[in-house]
Amino acid sequence: MDTDASILTRVTKIENFLESVLHKDSLDDWSLAKDLGELLIRIDAEEIMGHALLARAYRHIGDRKRAREELDKCRELIARQEIMPPQLDLFLPVLSEKERLLSGRLEENGTG
Repeated sequence: MDTDASILTRVTKIENFLESVLHKDSLDDWSLAKDLGELLIRIDAEEIMGHALLARAYRHIGDRKRAREELDKCRELIARQEIMPPQLDLFLPVLSEKERLLSGRLEENGTG
């Protein structure tokens, strides 16, 4: 596992990292998104961004069960926390898309 500093260094070298991951659903190294998500929730288990990164990364890595768990955790945190409108504008479309993608993939495989 990379050190926290190494993860942050790798992330900062990718232009528009969060936009690439959350909005474009495009990244060459999804394990980096997973590592950053894990780092963020190690710092703060209630960090929605960390769980959102993990949901996206797990889906791309092929772990649909964990992707769904992280998506559910994001929804739980949004329901429980006081989220400001700009944050809601950021997260709700991303979460809706992830849910749609996960549901579609589960149905395609006959498991959902």
